[in-house]
Amino acid sequence: MRNFIRLFKLIDKNHKGFIKKTIILSLLTGLLPIFNVIAPKLIIDEYQNLRRLNIMFMIALIALVLAFLNKIINLYSNNYYERTMQVFNDELSYKVNEKVLSLPIEMTDSKSIQDKTQQALYAVGSTYSLLEFMSFASGAVITGIFSIVILIKLNFIIPLILIILVILNKPLSKIIKDNEKDYQKRSAGDIRVYNYYFKFAKDYKYSKDIKIFNAEKMILEKAAYHMNEMFKANHKYFTKNGAMLGLINIINNMGIVGSFIYITYRLIQNTITISNFTLYFNCLNKLIEALQSFQQYYADLAGLNVSLNTLYEFLDIEDSHEEGDINDIDLSTVRLEFKDVSFKYPSSNDYILKNCSFIINPGETVALVGRNGAGKSTIVKLLCKFYEPSRGEILLNGTNIKDIDTKYYYKILSPTFQDFRLFPFRIDENVATNIKDDINKCDYEQMDASFKLLNIKKWVDNLPNGKENYLTTVFDNNGVSPSGGLGQKLALARSMQHKGKFIIMDEPTSALDPRSEQEIFENMLKITEDQTSLFISHRLSSTKYADRIIVCNNGHIEENGSHTELLKANKLYAEMFNTQKELYT
Repeated sequence: MRNFIRLFKLIDKNHKGFIKKTIILSLLTGLLPIFNVIAPKLIIDEYQNLRRLNIMFMIALIALVLAFLNKIINLYSNNYYERTMQVFNDELSYKVNEKVLSLPIEMTDSKSIQDKTQQALYAVGSTYSLLEFMSFASGAVITGIFSIVILIKLNFIIPLILIILVILNKPLSKIIKDNEKDYQKRSAGDIRVYNYYFKFAKDYKYSKDIKIFNAEKMILEKAAYHMNEMFKANHKYFTKNGAMLGLINIINNMGIVGSFIYITYRLIQNTITISNFTLYFNCLNKLIEALQSFQQYYADLAGLNVSLNTLYEFLDIEDSHEEGDINDIDLSTVRLEFKDVSFKYPSSNDYILKNCSFIINPGETVALVGRNGAGKSTIVKLLCKFYEPSRGEILLNGTNIKDIDTKYYYKILSPTFQDFRLFPFRIDENVATNIKDDINKCDYEQMDASFKLLNIKKWVDNLPNGKENYLTTVFDNNGVSPSGGLGQKLALARSMQHKGKFIIMDEPTSALDPRSEQEIFENMLKITEDQTSLFISHRLSSTKYADRIIVCNNGHIEENGSHTELLKANKLYAEMFNTQKELYT
């Protein structure tokens, strides 16, 4: 019940007066039919006694008006609930997505949180069962309760039988609820993976590889496996639920049939009048309607109760790491220090980084190099506070970055990621990471300067809508899909637009040819002169632009020095550099 109360409060918060209107509509749709239950008895009594035609006509007319009024109210309530729940469903989906965006990457990267997200989105869709109950069953239940009160006057045995039925149905109802909980838990992972397959199957980024390498069969077979697992879960769920609901229906009908036999017996024995028999008969019919409505939606409501529990658990998830509160640091210079840092991913026992220590001094440009899997990108993730070190600390001007307010800290960074993503929005919105109405003149001037520096201003200006042109055709048929090199330059422009004090470039020029790479590095060095920066590159020819080079190998810092010093040392860096040098000569 608490779950439903919280849901009603949520709806009422966004749609003022929802609770009050729901109570009024439920009472009206439940109470208006009551006169029609009583009307036949009143007409028969009048006919058997005074036989006043005007009174009988008046009773019939009132019944007809109330029936018409009830129909109008039902149509209004159905429309109201449909409209409200549709909007609320979208609002709830927004709330779930807002929660996902608020969680740190360390949490959203885990399978358990991804499964809980899927369960929460499933729960959002389940709220429609409440709409159906409110539209079709709430009034019938109120009428049914009134019918029970009338039947008590006939004999307390009938309501006693009904109470016994409710008690007998309790264990069956619990089985339905537990079955729903088990179903959601078992199917969440398969639903999430199944949806993912078709999400990336429709993504143009994957379409070339899928077509060229005939990957359709592989994707469809993998999707089919999870679809079959979903079918198995569905079969078990619906078979069990159907059996339990069938038993509940049999038990209830036994009670109803017994009640009909009982009032018929009382009529034959002349212990009740024909008019009272009509009243009791109508009450039993209304009671049957109420029970059938309740049975029809009980499984859905039981499922919704479980779903709401899952939804609230997700919405109530607290950020597992402690948020810092420092938001005022002297940034006239920026010094970064890794101090004996070790790291392993939460779901793994293997350390990616082991006791790493190094310093990036103010105004220094440092290159981080190493073989694939050495831990370079993990160092970037830790610097960006996507994860917290398992051991050790990362210091910014002597302050542990975990003690710094994350939003404040992100303003200090200007990163370009190896696996950057451009949004299917306008170019100016992509670069400024802001909606068009919040981009000012200075932003556009900075944008033009970046485009010119990155040698893409001509390309942008020649587009049909210039900087206002959309990327991809997701939102605009005139959208363009930039090449890998152009996309990388737009990502670099976004980093430059951010105006951070600490520059991070993770493979910033991997999609560019050597000449363009050299040109961009030279230009970027001019911009970032006197700024602290770290870049990762597999092309060791670019390390000549660095003041110092850190060599990472198997999670350790193996070498640290200038290009000349490391070549003289003739260790891993010299080996990697000379190998690449031979390939290009």
